[in-house]
Amino acid sequence: MPVSFHFRSFPTCLTAFLAFALVLVGSVDATELYFSNGDRITGQFLRRADGKIYFRSPILGEISVPENQAAVVEPPDTPVDSLAGLPPQQRGSSHAAGSSKVPSKTEGVPWKGTLEFGYQQQSGRTNALTFSFHGTAEKKKGPNDYKAEARILYGKQEGITATDRSDASFRFRHELSERVFSQSLTSYSQDRIKLINSDYEENAGFGYRLFQRKRDTANIGAGLTAQYREVVGGRAGMAYLAQFFEDYTYKINGRLTFTQDASLLTAFHGTNNTTVVNDQVIETSGERQNWRARFNSSLQGRVTDRISLNLRFEYEFDNSIADKDARADNRITTSLGYGF
Repeated sequence: MPVSFHFRSFPTCLTAFLAFALVLVGSVDATELYFSNGDRITGQFLRRADGKIYFRSPILGEISVPENQAAVVEPPDTPVDSLAGLPPQQRGSSHAAGSSKVPSKTEGVPWKGTLEFGYQQQSGRTNALTFSFHGTAEKKKGPNDYKAEARILYGKQEGITATDRSDASFRFRHELSERVFSQSLTSYSQDRIKLINSDYEENAGFGYRLFQRKRDTANIGAGLTAQYREVVGGRAGMAYLAQFFEDYTYKINGRLTFTQDASLLTAFHGTNNTTVVNDQVIETSGERQNWRARFNSSLQGRVTDRISLNLRFEYEFDNSIADKDARADNRITTSLGYGF
């Protein structure tokens, strides 16, 4: 049964997430060394040199075997696009004018994604109910990359609603060169606990691919965001913010992948800087700045071709919220996912 954990401390959340991640990483498939006589051992392949295979076994330590007496067998590797809920696939490189372009493996492929569901119910000394839904769909076509996401979070404890949030976003990336891409991000959210009735944001900017290797990819970028926010009671206001973002993907093996992304939005000094106070959006005079930070990470493992187990850590801090207790929002959730 998928469960959800809610913590008020960011270090506590991060520590718990990393501890669980290490347990999962330690349980993944290991490389095997097959001997010509039929024996085999499990461990880590180190290197090939001077006609020998160097291998480390947790029991025997580091050993060397002639290449004609043994063979290294890696764990089954699954293409990245078959893992439900993973970030965009590796992009094809752009080539100089006059040269042919290597076609992307994902051209013409329909949308791929995952639907994740988490649920927890507790009764007895404490009565609590938690529900989470997270949906992701992605598509790569030539130099264009599309990604849509939706999320619903709801939680109640002792009859009091503690979480009531929903959001959705659509991201479009277009490759301008081998490393540079343009990006637009349209998002919508509402949060009854923070008294935000609706929040619309439109972002446009550019990104830079730090590296794209066989197992991992990292991107950074920046842009401008226009924010229209309406709070409970009907009051609304506009704000203009600078946004900085980064994302990272590491494919541990064919079954397990780690993803992480973060962003920071901050209002320009001297512009329309708005905050939420009680039931209205007001312009600040500098006593509290309008900025928001987000940090998300996930460990996703494929159980079957369609079913995945997902561990997520999500953190958000919105400094524009007047209620100090409602500014920070962080959680660790596990959920079952169905890939399509």
